[in-house]
Amino acid sequence: MSMPFTNRIGPPGEESGLTIIEVIVAALVLALGAMATFGVLASATKNTQRAKATQVALDRAQQEIETMRSLSNKALALTTAPEHSTSPLNPNYRVSGNEFATVRTPEGGKGVMVGNGGSLYGGGFVSGGTVTPGPVSFSSGDVSGKVYRYVVWRDDTNCPAATCPGLQDYKQIVVAVKLDTPGNQSGERGYVELTSDFIDPTDSALNDPIPGASGVVTAQQLFLSDTPCAAGGTTERQPITGDHLLHNTLGTCASGLQTGSEKVGAPDALLRGSPPDPDPVDASNPSLYDYSNDVYLEPTPNTDKGVQIRPDDSSGCNSKPTGKTSPESQIHRWVTDPMSATLSEGFKITSNVTLEFYSQTLNGANHTATLCVFLFKRHETGSPPVATDTWLTNKSTGLGYWTFAPGGTGFWWKNEWHRERFTMAVSGAPYTIPAGDRLGVALSFDRATTPADAVQIMYDHPIYPTRIEVETNTPLDGG
Repeated sequence: MSMPFTNRIGPPGEESGLTIIEVIVAALVLALGAMATFGVLASATKNTQRAKATQVALDRAQQEIETMRSLSNKALALTTAPEHSTSPLNPNYRVSGNEFATVRTPEGGKGVMVGNGGSLYGGGFVSGGTVTPGPVSFSSGDVSGKVYRYVVWRDDTNCPAATCPGLQDYKQIVVAVKLDTPGNQSGERGYVELTSDFIDPTDSALNDPIPGASGVVTAQQLFLSDTPCAAGGTTERQPITGDHLLHNTLGTCASGLQTGSEKVGAPDALLRGSPPDPDPVDASNPSLYDYSNDVYLEPTPNTDKGVQIRPDDSSGCNSKPTGKTSPESQIHRWVTDPMSATLSEGFKITSNVTLEFYSQTLNGANHTATLCVFLFKRHETGSPPVATDTWLTNKSTGLGYWTFAPGGTGFWWKNEWHRERFTMAVSGAPYTIPAGDRLGVALSFDRATTPADAVQIMYDHPIYPTRIEVETNTPLDGG
């Protein structure tokens, strides 16, 4: 007599175990759970990538805004007119003839663009504009995209018609960044944008705290350059064509360009004009160069750029380096040209000075660091001139310097040129730099909290325009 067949898994003669159907159901449940888990992980990964890309786009837009704001009023104009796009996901969709809609959704706030060329800009044209509208391609790691730039005339409703006639009282800067769509995604991506007003104090009352008074300057930008300061007159920025030895900046401007420790040299110059961009369409031009390729400053592997500043031999912030070997590498100084004799009351620092700088560790090293920042007034007498430096005082500490270290872990940034802004309150403000004297800034690193051979700082590059912003009511000529 035959035995009945059962679909159970187990030793013969036992009734316990799982049927094939139960195994299939269990496997299906596990598969569905795994699919859900992997789906969540994939979605989380995609969201993280999207958030990272958006932050890169915003950082790039902010960088472009600041670069354009550093231009002179004359230079802040488009070289050509941007072309209209039929795609609502393209910022040029808001371009209509010579106008651009500054309000994105719903589209509005149209204004005439500021640019070179006559009737094309409906009377809103200027000469000398240097802003390329784009789109200009860029990449940062695995994120790439395009930058769009616009400059639009705006009406200053706070300025009486008698003082500010017409509708072209100040300029509004708009920067849009549209990211490329990654290969693993479909569909066209949108864009992010940032805006900023640019006010020429001679033309507008937006910065005027006293009704009816003339425009008032509220800040003066001074860029850290790689050009030694001129002994007299106006310093002309020199083009950077390659790597070079570290400038010894421990002397006066009359010392001229010097390298090495044998003879002190001229400080580098603080210039009013931002670093020029010879090719706005090509982000790799100009190249990044090493401003201190001395043998003792060359790391292994040799990937350093900008200037490398060694921590001082003594702990703390020292305005004069204490090292006996290559002290010129332990502090770097920049000074302005002498304040013009036309400034009868001198150049007044009304409140704060903000340092915006770009830095990273050498070769991606992981360590802490503390930056020391000195602001000083330089008075020169005699021939050859002897400099007397008066150090401005930190309002918070009463000391002649300010210190900066990253928040959180305190570790310095690595593997990228990180931009940081650091505001310094000056004691006794308003502080005056008399006509004929110079304003200076010096940077060093505290030995006690900087366990590294050196830290690199980038400047005098159109993408990395390290600068100080001085709150002042004194206009300086130039741009």
